[in-house]
Amino acid sequence: MDDSATASGTVPVRRPPWWGKSMMPVFAGLTAALLALALVIGQTIVAQRDARALAMTEGDTLLALNALMSAMLNGETGQRGYLLTQRPDYLTPYTSAKMRRDRASQQLRAIAARAGDTRFQADLTRLEGMTDAKFAEMDRSVALARAGYRDQALALIQADFGKMQMDAIRREISRMSLDKAQRRRTAFASAEIFERRLLPLIGVLSLAILALIYAGFRAERSRSLAQAEADQAAALREANARVELLARELNHRVKNLFSVILSIVSLSGRKQASSREVVDDIRARIRALSLAHSASQGGYGTPTTELGPVIVKTMEPYADGDGTRVRVGGPRIELPARMITPLGLIVHELATNAVKYGALSVPEGAVEIAWTVAPDGHLSLTWSERGGPAIAGETGTGAAGFGSQMTTLAASQLGGTIAREWPEQGAIARLKFPLPSDRDEFEKA
Repeated sequence: MDDSATASGTVPVRRPPWWGKSMMPVFAGLTAALLALALVIGQTIVAQRDARALAMTEGDTLLALNALMSAMLNGETGQRGYLLTQRPDYLTPYTSAKMRRDRASQQLRAIAARAGDTRFQADLTRLEGMTDAKFAEMDRSVALARAGYRDQALALIQADFGKMQMDAIRREISRMSLDKAQRRRTAFASAEIFERRLLPLIGVLSLAILALIYAGFRAERSRSLAQAEADQAAALREANARVELLARELNHRVKNLFSVILSIVSLSGRKQASSREVVDDIRARIRALSLAHSASQGGYGTPTTELGPVIVKTMEPYADGDGTRVRVGGPRIELPARMITPLGLIVHELATNAVKYGALSVPEGAVEIAWTVAPDGHLSLTWSERGGPAIAGETGTGAAGFGSQMTTLAASQLGGTIAREWPEQGAIARLKFPLPSDRDEFEKA
């Protein structure tokens, strides 16, 4: 920071980079990364679920096809055993095979309908026609044997027509089984592809998320530093303004002190008394003025200060012995020490003006200071002068000097306002400011 910046009360503030001004890009990036990660995981889960469902469906299909093939083989075995031996007990597995074939066909129909596989339904219709034809051929041979035409039945078997039917059924079931197995392998391969892709993508997205988190941390840190620098700059500007005000106030108060001392000497010199009494009176008033000046600076080491004694000490140099020249009254009020300085400054400035131009500039003049507390928690302090010379404004010219500016600024430091009137009977000033509502306010002194 250079001298020109300090003198003018301005401090250069470092601007944050574009990515530090807002966290929205970081949040958007994190959201996109998380959505991408969720999408990849969701795709993998769906692929695995579909693969499991297809595997179960195709597994049930393969089992049913094997059961159908087994029923056809058992039926053929029972047929040939009966034709060769003429024993009726061979017809039992033959009859049972027909029922098992029907159950397997129904199960395959249900699986095809549940899966919505129209191609498999068409294949199943063709297979059912082939098995029906095979059982019709076996039924004819069994019927011939039962009717006593065993030789014709054996000749039917030796014609190899039944063997060709069975070979065709075996090939069809083998083809359908291979197709189902291939679809099952394809589903598992697709799920495996998603699984192999999942881990690298999770790694990449995790790195992206970490990078975005780091960028967000840097952005927040940069923004915090910029905000801290802005706060420091504002505090420094306020401190510079306060120092400048204090310098002007010190200059003004020194001038006022000289004016007040001259007025005290002038007023004391009007008394019909010996020189020693006049000197003692001047010494006492100047000592009281010093005490009032100390009181206007606020209490040191104490959180609160009573309002009444501060005003009494401030006005003590201008009071007389019987209490008619300066009257002070109001309820007991404890104020934070930080509020005493601007309040004492206002009273001191009003007293200085009264000594220079108002009621305290003449022997017959008087000042009354009274305060009340309103229900809304505001303190109203009224300064009333009477018996002084008629004036039009603060200095008789209506001009608002530094004293008026300082009292207005001091009132704003209290969070309130000050209004002035100049009726014929004397100047009136009304100060109004809010009292601290929280006990913690007293600890800020």
